[in-house]
Amino acid sequence: MLSISFATVMLLAGCNSNRADLNNTNTHSSNQSSQKLTNLLSPATAKVPEDTQAANDNQLYSQFYQDGGQWHWKLTSKQAGTIDDSQVKSLKSTNQKYVFRLAMVGRNNKKYHLNFNWINGGHLAYTIRSSYHNVDASFVLADASQSTDWQTGAPQALQGTWATNYTNNPNNSNQNLPYIKRFLNITNTSTSSFVNEYDSNHRLYNSNTSTNNDNVSYQTAGQGTYVLKSYTNTNAPVVYRITLVNNNQIKVTGITSTPLTLSKSSSTPTTNSSSVTASSQSGSTTTTNGSTTQQASGSTANHLTDQQVVNMIWPQVKSLYPNINVNSTDFTYMPQMRNGLLYVDVLENHNAPAFKNRDVDPNSSPRVASFRVNANGQLEEMNATTGDWAVVGN
Repeated sequence: MLSISFATVMLLAGCNSNRADLNNTNTHSSNQSSQKLTNLLSPATAKVPEDTQAANDNQLYSQFYQDGGQWHWKLTSKQAGTIDDSQVKSLKSTNQKYVFRLAMVGRNNKKYHLNFNWINGGHLAYTIRSSYHNVDASFVLADASQSTDWQTGAPQALQGTWATNYTNNPNNSNQNLPYIKRFLNITNTSTSSFVNEYDSNHRLYNSNTSTNNDNVSYQTAGQGTYVLKSYTNTNAPVVYRITLVNNNQIKVTGITSTPLTLSKSSSTPTTNSSSVTASSQSGSTTTTNGSTTQQASGSTANHLTDQQVVNMIWPQVKSLYPNINVNSTDFTYMPQMRNGLLYVDVLENHNAPAFKNRDVDPNSSPRVASFRVNANGQLEEMNATTGDWAVVGN
């Protein structure tokens, strides 16, 4: 009898231990889920009006808040007041980057789901989509304080093409294209961003597709800091928070989930065409003898470094300004690979002395010309009126 009782005690102790382990596992999982929700929603606790490009008498308002350790979402409108005040029960990742599916319990124990998306991963604007209450709206955090109006256009100090330094390519598994640079182009009427991929010699091979975002406006968010907003063709807002570090450098939140430092993509000064030094903007030298077209031969005829491209097109750009003493660094450049050809848009840097000293209208288009390097390494320029291309250099 004693041995049976002892075995029974040990069995019960083992069961209790298993229950404790299970409870600890469940508690750990619950804590992890709660922390993920907090990380996702804590930047969205301000009451924010629905972003809209037109007047809306029944504008929606969104606010996430935490009460007793539980996250809630409150949806209100000007006319209806509180539409719903739901509990956020859990979240799941989706197959879309930065988009999470939240399980919700609303009034009258109504269970439903909504998709939550921090636009571009930056904590500046989010979208909410749910069939419940028919919500499909964007919310820009800068609108939480409605005392500051949006100004049409972009500050002149931000206009131009900006680029990061070369960084390691996170999507290059075979290391054929180990480097990338991120570009951001800002004009008074549009913004666009794209990523270029480079080989180990910093020659451009691939570019992702960039689309223009229109209807640019901005708010001042402090000394030298601006919130810039533009819209995609689906009317979704693209929002950046930009701080001027100096005349040639900015810090940008909203391109990726982490802030980036970008510099004006104006290259180093060009060198004599008979002895071209093709260097990357990070300062490394790849080739030192011969012209750019001679350097890029065979299969790499139209795969050039950013500096080689500028050296190649600069004589054509300079010829467009016979009465102004301009340098290559008075312009910014947007190199992109499209359909196997290297394209470059050239824009005036209206903050450069050559243009600033001549009181150039900051609202005038900065676009100068568009070039491309064909498969044979020849430079072509586009006729702005007809859209035709003609060879202008070898």
